Amino acid sequence: MKININVTNRYGYDIAIYPYNNGALPNKEAGQVVSKLEGSGELTVGTSESGVIEIPGMGAMVLMFLGEQKLANYHDKFCEQPDEFDQCEQMVLVRYKTTELYWRFPTSDKSPSLEISVNELGTVCFDKTSVGSIRQVSIPELFIPPVFSADPFAEEVKEES
Repeated sequence: MKININVTNRYGYDIAIYPYNNGALPNKEAGQVVSKLEGSGELTVGTSESGVIEIPGMGAMVLMFLGEQKLANYHDKFCEQPDEFDQCEQMVLVRYKTTELYWRFPTSDKSPSLEISVNELGTVCFDKTSVGSIRQVSIPELFIPPVFSADPFAEEVKEES
């Protein structure tokens, strides 16, 4: 299964869109440049693959097609009648700076599509999906496990008997 990402560029700079597949380093030659001021392009991403959209001055956005994986914390586990979002099998996770979007849609023979535009200020806008729905989620960029000592170089204090 594949998804199509259609990108429209209204920004004053060219943007790059390219695949980041199978853990290989990004290959801009395999991608395309979307011309500034009304350029458009398309990126196709397969299951377990990712696509990158680079916006000058703003940074890179990654779209990860994770297939049937779910973000367990973002589903209504205890309700009797899960909503349509919870019942959709396929998942795409979009990460851009400190914002994440979670797109879920049902499995089908047709390739789902997502329309994205970059406005004149460089802001990314999710204009339309062909199927499914998108929710904003919050996933930490960095996890710090519990620390047992505030000063790791301090000597251990032994209890006197």
